[in-house]
Amino acid sequence: MSKTLNFGKGNSKLSTKVLTFSLPAGHTCPFAKECMSMADRLTGKIKDGQHCKFRCFSASQECAYSNVRKLRWENYELLEEAGTTAKMSKLIQKSMPKGFTTVRPGISGDFFRESYFLAWLDVANKNPNTVFYGYTKATPFLVKYKDHIPSNFRFAASKGGTCDNLINKHSLNFSEVVFSVKEAEEKGLEIDHDDSLAYAGNKSFALLIHGTQPAGSEASKAWQKIKSTIGGYNENKKPKVNGSTFIVYLNISANNRIIPTKKLITVKL
Repeated sequence: MSKTLNFGKGNSKLSTKVLTFSLPAGHTCPFAKECMSMADRLTGKIKDGQHCKFRCFSASQECAYSNVRKLRWENYELLEEAGTTAKMSKLIQKSMPKGFTTVRPGISGDFFRESYFLAWLDVANKNPNTVFYGYTKATPFLVKYKDHIPSNFRFAASKGGTCDNLINKHSLNFSEVVFSVKEAEEKGLEIDHDDSLAYAGNKSFALLIHGTQPAGSEASKAWQKIKSTIGGYNENKKPKVNGSTFIVYLNISANNRIIPTKKLITVKL
């Protein structure tokens, strides 16, 4: 096993100038509920949680790609071996490739323990010119350390977890998975298609459901409709006609940073 953590770069959704970090989906998500899914470490077989409303995209990745599963488990084992906040922080900093000013921990997995959350908080404090961002269901940690979180540590509370009650109680910015553009509009949330709203860290936003879903489920029906009208993250973001409306997506980045911008533009014909 490598003695350094495995980091990645942005994918079809993110800029390749974004450094990413992942852990085993579900297995490291103690506060997950509506998205609780996990792939068996050996076989890759998916298991959905009792209250699962939509399948975790990252768990589906681990089901499809054994090498992805392997690297994520290596990361988890190295962190467990490190044990303490100080040692995990040191391991993360030693492993992070140089030259990146934007890092997204938790592409897969979550802050599985308070000491791990504090390790990333320590890394953010020691790298003030780098933005660390994302969304997490570990809302108890966001609340407990709310007054100690630096401006470059931008994590929204992810709705659909076991501690959602803390979101309104403590006025936390949040992300919420929706099954359609209409649902996002009804909830007054802008959809984040390229992480620019997550990166900005200054308001709540919606995420369109994506990825393979259980056959026959409402989530599966929603995903099929989204693919046929808007396209998934791997589709070219070309204008598509929706009735008398053009839907156009913009993904702008410069100077190694994602620029928050409107991404969904509706033009009446």
